[in-house]
Amino acid sequence: MRVLEFFIPSNRRTRKGLPAPLDGLNELIRAEKTDYRFGNRVKRENGENAESYCREAMAEQGWKMPSGKATVILTFVETSRRRDPDNIYGGAKFILDGITKRRGLRLYGAGALKDDSQRYVDLMFGDILVDKDNPGCWVRIEADEDDV
Repeated sequence: MRVLEFFIPSNRRTRKGLPAPLDGLNELIRAEKTDYRFGNRVKRENGENAESYCREAMAEQGWKMPSGKATVILTFVETSRRRDPDNIYGGAKFILDGITKRRGLRLYGAGALKDDSQRYVDLMFGDILVDKDNPGCWVRIEADEDDV
């Protein structure tokens, strides 16, 4: 089994300059309701953040995109236990978009996976960890050896 593992730190800060957790479902909905362009910008910024850390890990670990199905395990690191799990797990959209291959009008994507559809991804969630100084998400991608 081949494994790619890396950490995506949050690209957000609070008004006081402290680290903020990754954007979740509530932040996406709020951005989309404000203005669709603002919503698109939020998606792009989060996707590009995930892409940059994924590309770095792919280069370091010699990762090649699998042709078949891969298991993606996301373990979110939050600043506290205040947010609901469904809101936190909404951030999976940004991460999956950032680590999959570029396609269509989307201008970002690291290419660690062919697509984020059910045909290519089994998505699993680990525990929600708490670290107020270093929020983000641990990403682990597992693929079969013969699936290169």
